[in-house]
Formats: sequence, C-alpha cells, structure tokens
Amino acid sequence: MDIIRKAMVGLGRAGAAAMIVLAAAGAAQAKSLKVIVGDGPQHDGTKALISWTAELDTYTDGDLTGRVYPQTLASITEVASALRDGVGDLGLVVYPYLLAEFPQANFIADFSLFARTNPAAAGAVTEYTLTCSECMEEMKRQGLIYLGNIANAPYSLITKKPVRTLAEFKNLKVRSGGEAWGRWIEALGGVKVQLPATEAYQALSQGMLDANTHSIGSLVDQSLADVAKYVTDIPAGVYFGASMNYSRKNWQDLTDAQRQVIFERTPYLLSQYVSNLIVARDSVKGRMGELGVTLIEPADDLMNAHQAFLDQDRATIVANAKTIYGVDGASEKAERFLALVAKWEKLADGMGHDPQALGDLYKKEIFDKISVATISE
Repeated sequence: MDIIRKAMVGLGRAGAAAMIVLAAAGAAQAKSLKVIVGDGPQHDGTKALISWTAELDTYTDGDLTGRVYPQTLASITEVASALRDGVGDLGLVVYPYLLAEFPQANFIADFSLFARTNPAAAGAVTEYTLTCSECMEEMKRQGLIYLGNIANAPYSLITKKPVRTLAEFKNLKVRSGGEAWGRWIEALGGVKVQLPATEAYQALSQGMLDANTHSIGSLVDQSLADVAKYVTDIPAGVYFGASMNYSRKNWQDLTDAQRQVIFERTPYLLSQYVSNLIVARDSVKGRMGELGVTLIEPADDLMNAHQAFLDQDRATIVANAKTIYGVDGASEKAERFLALVAKWEKLADGMGHDPQALGDLYKKEIFDKISVATISE
C-alpha cells in the first residue's frame, strides 16, 4: 500500500482517486525489475543503477525491487533489442551503435563535444528529448519508454605513449565513441577506430588502438590504467548519447501506481549516475601517481586545432543531418538544443557532487512539467 500512497504525490485529485480505485482492486503487486546494462559490474554507472534499485526497494517498502544484470542479459549493443523484446525491464541504451534505429537521438549526440559538464549535458538532452515529438515517436517505434539521458564525465585522451602536440597526435589509432569523436579524431590527423568502450582494454593491449577517448574514471572502472599510462588533458567533450529506457512491452504489466513511482524516482536515477561518474573521475585523477599514469597538458598547437574543429563542426553537423540521419529542420533543432546546453550549464553549475540536489533540480525543471501519460503515449 505504501507505493500507492507515495505515487499519489503530484497526481492531483483525479489521480489520487484513481489510486484509491487501484488500491481497492489490489493493484499494489510486488514487482522485481530486470535492469540490463552493457557495462561491467565495476563501472560507476552500473553502481549507480544498483544503488537506485536498492533505494527503490526501500522507497516502496518492497513493492518495487530490482536486480541489475551487467553484461549478462545483453551486450552494450543489444540492450535496445532486449528491452523491445521484453527480455529486460529497464536498461541503458547507447545510440551511436544504432544509427538507423535512432536518427534523432544520434543527431543530438553529435553535439557531444560542445558540452562541458555532465550534469548540464544530461539535463539539456533530457529536456530536449521529452519536448521533441519526433524524438519520443522514435523511442516508441523502438518499443521503448524514454526516461532520460545520462552523461559521462568529461572526456580526455587516454594513450599508450605521451601525446602533447599536434604532431604526436597524427596517425594515432584512436577509439571513437560516436560520429562526433570520429570527425574530431580525423580533423586532428588521427585514425578513428569505431569500437564499443567495453572493448577498448583488449584493443589497447593488443595494439589495435593507440588511444581512447573516455573519462579519466575509466582508468579504474575499465582497468585502462593497466594498458595506457598517459592522459592528455584536452577537453574532448561529454558523452551523452545514452539514455535510460523502460521496455514498452513490460511497461504495460506495471500498475499505474508502479509506473508513477518509477517516473518520480527517475530524476534521482539520472543524478546518481551523473554524480557517480564525477566522483569517480575526481578520485582517479587524485590517484594517477599511484596508478602509474602521467597527466599531460596539451600544447598550444593541439588546443588550437581542437578549437578550430569546434568552430566549424556545428555547421558540419547541420549540413550532414539530412544525408546521414534523415533529420529535417536541423538548424532550428541545433539552435534549440545548444540553447538548452547553455541554460543547463548555468542551472547545474557546481551540483555534480550532490545527487540529491541535482535530482531535485531535474525534477523541478523537467519532470514536474510533464506526466507519466506524456512518456507513455
């Protein structure tokens, strides 16, 4: 019954009355969620999901529980289809591996190098998607209930040999996490290698890669410090091309009250994920000497080439939107999204280490302005 009481919050009189009817009908049926993720158990995002399911259990007095399945029920490229087919209930879908299925989402993810912080990036892309009818229809076509985007801590260049200058970057085989980084790597003279982040360790150890674009936290949560001993501290964007989604097929099996509670707790799932990755990055950055990893400041010529890329890449993204993704109205969509990034950089400034406060902000600015009905359509 506690789930009914808590889910009434924010529903208004009509919603509360509906909850009373559901309670009388015995709707508070205990449900254990299967949460699937393509990252390993030591990944700090996976740890955020584990914490959130435990909190959900406590919050609902056991009416909603969950178990996280890292790299077991589905690989990082299979989560979307697993959710579509009802193999899992909740999962992290990574768009860049699925260009044809998620053109709208991948178009927005192309702006990843324009973001500076992950609390702001997650807020901006979540607000954008929830207020974009084409984006929400795209999720529906893939059998998903969209809940919101996560964002990794800012990326750096993790390398096997020191890279400080533009000349040292030239011809490096660098893992690209998406189209945005692929263009960036090639513009700076490197060779892009499209690989899932989960395969970077093996590729670095076997010589298939010279470098990886990723957060410093991956030195530990993906054990990259074992195979890469240098980090060039270049601001290589924020990865936000991934979102938390519920299986549309399995969403129908939940009661109205259970759906409401998941909706209410989603802002705190996003904030915990974001915060975990910031804390991990800061922790690892403070341990780099212990890990035997050297932090390198990029030379002026490397930073100048980086800035020159950014100066022209917005126009490139807009120009390519129709041919690569089939997206119409790209210029207007780009302008709206980048305005949201600027808005959220101000709103979320300094909040990355406080998941409660950040979750409250996501709730107030985004989720309080929509409803379960909005995401369920």
